[in-house]
Amino acid sequence: MIEVNLHPEGSKRRRRRRQLPKVPGWLQPTGGGDGRDPWLIAAVAIPALVLLVVGWFWMSQRSDRGALDERITEAVEDSARLSDLRALSDSLMAREAQIRERLDLLRGLDDGRFVWPRLLDELSRALPNYAWLTSIREASAVPDLQVQVDGMAANPLAITAYVRRLQESPFVGQVRILGSQEQDVDGFSAHSFKLIIGYAEPPDSVVAAVSEGT
Repeated sequence: MIEVNLHPEGSKRRRRRRQLPKVPGWLQPTGGGDGRDPWLIAAVAIPALVLLVVGWFWMSQRSDRGALDERITEAVEDSARLSDLRALSDSLMAREAQIRERLDLLRGLDDGRFVWPRLLDELSRALPNYAWLTSIREASAVPDLQVQVDGMAANPLAITAYVRRLQESPFVGQVRILGSQEQDVDGFSAHSFKLIIGYAEPPDSVVAAVSEGT
């Protein structure tokens, strides 16, 4: 039987062991038999804590940003509603101004509509016996209406009575005599006169009383 020696004594080779990389000294455990190094624990815990804090801040900022976006959206919607309300308010104010102008116009027309009838009624009512009017014409327009009245009277006393009655009327503001002259009318002596008579707006109670009386 033949035996072959695969490992001759003179040529033995030592097996080389794999050498692990050396651990830095600040990571090597110091003291304590359990191998828990506080620096190693801190090196692992601090980055984790930093990540947690950063994540919390990021989530908080994201939540705050979401709430801010909601507030901005609500503010924009409120601004749009306020803009619509302001436009509606401006439109209503414009319409109110137009209606007020029309009412003022109608009120002015209504107030001036009865001025002439009332003044003519007073001119006729105050006229005494033996006196008559020959012409009535406008001297100034409404609202400061004044008329010039020309007439004839049998004597100066009739003219005086006419002026006094006109002055007592609540619808007459002033009576001014422009002149008086004696004239011959169909063989009779008469006196012509010219008056300026201004209209006055009486109190509502007087207008109502006159309206009820008529």
